[in-house]
Amino acid sequence: MQTIIDALLTKQPFLARKDADQVQKQAAIEDLRRKVPAPVLAHYLRLLACDRRGVAIVRNGVCGECHIRVPHAMYRSLADPADLHLCENCGCYLSLAPEERHGATKAPAPLPVARRAYRRRALAVA
Repeated sequence: MQTIIDALLTKQPFLARKDADQVQKQAAIEDLRRKVPAPVLAHYLRLLACDRRGVAIVRNGVCGECHIRVPHAMYRSLADPADLHLCENCGCYLSLAPEERHGATKAPAPLPVARRAYRRRALAVA
């Protein structure tokens, strides 16, 4: 499935342009039809028609389209090239950044935790 996502990702900048030639766009879509299953391609083209990305890159556990943190279990399973994953928030197909593909078994960086501020008590002078 990773080859499908890579094929969609390479055509995405060209298909998302508004000023591109329609004949060339149709040729690119026909090329994708030979490589990509029909339901996947239909969802991808629907996202592009709504001026959104069809495939988003996940970096540091965050979706590149909607900038929402991806669940940890999904982030770890993105390294498996046999599955397709959709972002639960924006609906884009997810792909790991190339620099993170080999290290996807580690957890993404934890979010900073706010610390409780303590007030000093004034000493009672008798």
